[in-house]
Amino acid sequence: MKLSLNKRQIIIGAAVIVVVLVGLAVGRSARDEQGAGPLDAPATQACDDFADGYPQARSAATRLALADTVSKSAAGTDNEVIADRVLAVGRSANDSTTEWKSAADALTQACRDAGWS
Repeated sequence: MKLSLNKRQIIIGAAVIVVVLVGLAVGRSARDEQGAGPLDAPATQACDDFADGYPQARSAATRLALADTVSKSAAGTDNEVIADRVLAVGRSANDSTTEWKSAADALTQACRDAGWS
């Protein structure tokens, strides 16, 4: 059984793949923008608390304490992205420094993207 494709079939197949990938990228972008939500009071407090405590959070114990504080601050926020990043910070608090820094950077970026400064 030999599968033989001509140039036209290959071009059509490639075009379909490109259209699907573009559609997925656009859908994800729209979903990310919708999920961002406002920079409401709980999100602002969480961002402030994290920024204030991050420089001192070097050990697992101080990271966990900061994650707990930030998590309490973020309770009730309508900003899904910040809430998700706060959870990620909590999950990574006891992990390696690389994982903690990555989660911290993502939370900081989510705060800035929402308009926090």
